[in-house]
Amino acid sequence: MSVGTSWNILRPETVESLMYLWRLTGNTTYQDWGWDIFQAFEKNFRVEFGYVGLRDVNTGEKDNMMQSFFLAETLKYLYLLFFPPSVISFEDWVFNTEAHPLRIAPVNGNKGIGTPVRPFGRKQGKPE
Repeated sequence: MSVGTSWNILRPETVESLMYLWRLTGNTTYQDWGWDIFQAFEKNFRVEFGYVGLRDVNTGEKDNMMQSFFLAETLKYLYLLFFPPSVISFEDWVFNTEAHPLRIAPVNGNKGIGTPVRPFGRKQGKPE
């Protein structure tokens, strides 16, 4: 990417950030911004069978493909932005880089959820 580019392929990072910010602060401004983004998707990116990117946001020129991450990540984060924090709680779940929720596993037989797994390393006595 470079400053001054005018394309948009519906990447998830902005709505992901809004979801985290709303979850951490409770400030509904982030939900408002997410709703504005969703409405812009509907108005500018929607085609008969899905959503496509824009080659140029200034002219509205569309490309001819829907990136898989749009469904798998962008829409997932938008969905989570409008559901209660108890849905996929950050106390029990973590997201990988592809927006898949992974349950936080207990450590050393602890039956409680929410204690992160720490792999064995030198500090735990594993030989170097």
